[in-house]
Amino acid sequence: MLFGPGDGFYARGNWTSGTSVYGVFREGAVYQDPENREVLGFEAREVGLARVTDRQNDLYTMEVLGVKQDVRIGDRLLPTEERRVQSTFHPVAPDQTVEGEIMTVRGGVTQVGRHDVVAINRGLTDGLVVGSVLAIHKRGDVVRDERNRDRIQLPIERAGILIVFRLFERMAYGLVLETEEPLRVGDIVTNP
Repeated sequence: MLFGPGDGFYARGNWTSGTSVYGVFREGAVYQDPENREVLGFEAREVGLARVTDRQNDLYTMEVLGVKQDVRIGDRLLPTEERRVQSTFHPVAPDQTVEGEIMTVRGGVTQVGRHDVVAINRGLTDGLVVGSVLAIHKRGDVVRDERNRDRIQLPIERAGILIVFRLFERMAYGLVLETEEPLRVGDIVTNP
């Protein structure tokens, strides 16, 4: 079943006292460090907003206030929180050496272009701050040398720049500011 604005539904759980509006979330990507496969975090995609209309013990009656996608049975409810993105910050190069990778692109695609939001496997513990500027380097493809019939690795080339706008302990979100060519998940980020 799918729900839209104005639709009612029932929900059970451990509720935060005094909260009457909840975000509706769907499980998203699992962020794993491509270097060691360690889980760095879980994405919770916001799909809507709902409010409590009635309470009976742990059973709540809810009404959908708004949606970004259809609300479905199995979606999760979490108290809404103020999560402001810092709107003014100054671009700065990291103070320490940073070398990481693009883990994912928002929207579930694999190609990265200008103005795309990417998740990288470096964060606060690596010396990044909001406003950190990083160079993006395209991994060289493995191609076949037709003359010698062997495979060779092409060199890594600088292909773009991103700026970090949201930080977590061991990962960050960045906005691709410029790129000369399409990038992809797995490309390298370093100090500019």
